[in-house]
Amino acid sequence: MKNGKKENPINRIEEWGCIALTLFILAILTYQVILRFVFASSNSWSEELARYLFVWFTYLGAGYGVLKRAHIKIDAVVNLWPKAIRKYIPYVANVLFFIYCIVVAYYSTKYTLRLVETGQVSMGAHVKMAYMYASVPVGHILMAIRLLQVTIYDILHPEDVKTEEVLEEF
Repeated sequence: MKNGKKENPINRIEEWGCIALTLFILAILTYQVILRFVFASSNSWSEELARYLFVWFTYLGAGYGVLKRAHIKIDAVVNLWPKAIRKYIPYVANVLFFIYCIVVAYYSTKYTLRLVETGQVSMGAHVKMAYMYASVPVGHILMAIRLLQVTIYDILHPEDVKTEEVLEEF
């Protein structure tokens, strides 16, 4: 993460997944544009597949955002607390976010498993909907894992947590 250490390749899963998905989406949409404007033809699957892949991209990117601490935070709310408590607010926020991720992962997994049982298929791309909806539990599980990583890192390296410096800029 920091301190000049080489990053673990496992920490790059989301990054490489997002790159691969972006390239695949770009290829599909380029194919669709060429098909439509050069050959005056169309297909039923490309836009739908690109949309589903974008959803996967979004959830993988959310996990990557947690790892890189790139999620939007409302730092002004932290100023409402006494200075002695402010340093604990990020930990509380991470715990609440973790609980949210676990709850969403649980219920979305139940829903995805129901789609596996029913065998629903998308209309245009004819892809099993369970594969598309699996992005929600997978993304939230990855976010939960990343939250644990970030929180443990912050506990072990409190000197790297810059809450006070950020707050003093406001």
